[in-house]
Amino acid sequence: MIMINSKYKTATHCFLIAIFTLLVSMNSMAQTVSDTTKLGTKNLGNEDINVYKEYTPILNDAYKINITPVGDTSIFNPPILTYSIDPKPINSNYNLSPIKPVKIKDDNIKKLYKGFIKAGYGLENLPMVDLYFNSLRSKEFNAGVRFNHLSSTGGITDYGNPSNSHDALNATGIRYFDKLSINADLGFKRDLVHYYGYKAPDLFSKAETKHILQDVNAAFGIQTKKKNDDAIAFNGGAAFYTFSDNYKSSENNITIKAGAEKTVSKGNATLDVSYDAGKYNADALEFTRNILRIMPRVNIKKNLTSLSIGANLVGETEDNIGSFRIYPYLLASYQLIPETFSVYGKVNGDLQRNDLRSFGNQNPYLGKYTFLQNTNNKIMFEAGTKIKLDHNLILTASASYSDLSNMPFFYNTVDTVSPGTLRDFPTTFNVKYDKATYIKATGALEYKFAEKTTAGISIEYNNYKTNKLSKPLYIPALRAGLHGSYAIAEKIFAKADIFYVGESNGLEYGIGIDTTQASHLLVTKEIKLKGYVDANLTVDYRYTKLLSVFISLNNVGFTRYFRYYNYPNYRFVGMAGLTYSF
Repeated sequence: MIMINSKYKTATHCFLIAIFTLLVSMNSMAQTVSDTTKLGTKNLGNEDINVYKEYTPILNDAYKINITPVGDTSIFNPPILTYSIDPKPINSNYNLSPIKPVKIKDDNIKKLYKGFIKAGYGLENLPMVDLYFNSLRSKEFNAGVRFNHLSSTGGITDYGNPSNSHDALNATGIRYFDKLSINADLGFKRDLVHYYGYKAPDLFSKAETKHILQDVNAAFGIQTKKKNDDAIAFNGGAAFYTFSDNYKSSENNITIKAGAEKTVSKGNATLDVSYDAGKYNADALEFTRNILRIMPRVNIKKNLTSLSIGANLVGETEDNIGSFRIYPYLLASYQLIPETFSVYGKVNGDLQRNDLRSFGNQNPYLGKYTFLQNTNNKIMFEAGTKIKLDHNLILTASASYSDLSNMPFFYNTVDTVSPGTLRDFPTTFNVKYDKATYIKATGALEYKFAEKTTAGISIEYNNYKTNKLSKPLYIPALRAGLHGSYAIAEKIFAKADIFYVGESNGLEYGIGIDTTQASHLLVTKEIKLKGYVDANLTVDYRYTKLLSVFISLNNVGFTRYFRYYNYPNYRFVGMAGLTYSF
């Protein structure tokens, strides 16, 4: 047994001493085995060995882990890939089953009624009747007739008798054939007004101030159908009217039209020709006025772009004095965003016919003689846009510039009951013509949600620069309006309109006395007609599908305004009535 004493017993040193003791023991055991083998078994006995030595600390070398990255420096050669297509069709046999056509049930077709009548009565002794009668559905024929009447015998404080009436009767029909269609129209219209533009109510009788305007008209047309794109479609027709009043002024006019259409590459080509012949009579004055118009067009449409190019060739004769003009025509449109945002531009020119009929419909207070000239629209530039802001919200806007000669403006005149008298006749109107440049801008915003709610706003701005006249007459610079309708429940429908008309200019004529020559003079003074706001409301209660009742309130703000000098309106008009289908 060997015992080791040491002054230091740390774990490391103890480990080294244990290794040393183990080696010594193994050596002794080896010798013992060897001696035993030679001499036989012999017991060595026990011996104590004490080892005394100074401790020498030794620091073993540290083994460092190799952290140097070792990479594969061999070059990687990717394999070469090859592709091929096996041109063998896949068996795609599929048995189609025919789709059955959708059938429209008879009970889903909206029932039509042959007749419709709307009748009512209002303040200012205001009866109204509107009657329709029409044929039912047919693939061969359609015809209808309409009659309407509106009159009033109410008075306006401090002015003459303003009673009036309006009657119209129209009949129309169309016949369809395999290769063409034929249509015809007949019409009669009678308007009665009184010249109430004076401030002495008892100065004139109704018979003296009565003005009757009558219009008899007829039209006939024929149109062929194209069998294919190589065929040419034709159309033609004629129209006639005679317009007269109770002051021996009359106008007869006939218009003949013909046209053709041919399909061309990416569009079509059209040619329209018309001849307009008219004769005007007023007392001892008589003259003829004719217009020949030829309008060729080429219309092209490609993707989102549309283009129409052509010209207006116009010949004019007036009492055998003629002229010929060529005007350009160009219309282009482009869809910036399909079905959402589109723009267009237009360049055009034309000759506008002015006649007794058109002037009488605008202003029924014309005098005994109306001077007639056609307006030459030398050139017109126009641009606009249509934007669909939302599924139910649409914005439209446009602006135009026109250069006009013989632009008509109404102005009030002073007539005497008989020559040489000082008893002024009520205010009447005639027409002045002047050169003018005209700038017009319009905008409208429309909202529609199904059939329950609609709303909109519109605005129009007019700017005229006249040559001889200091200002345009009876043309307001600004017009604006709001309108809307709303369905309350399923039977009540309300509709409202509010509009504003800006101020306009007029002329006031009077008779003065020239003291130096003891004669009468015509005195002219410029006046302004104030702008005004008007509001209307209509409520309709649909009792059944056939019967409904309504109430209309016009000028609910009781506004007094003048459309023409010395001709004020009714301050308020209310009407109630019913509608019935049969």
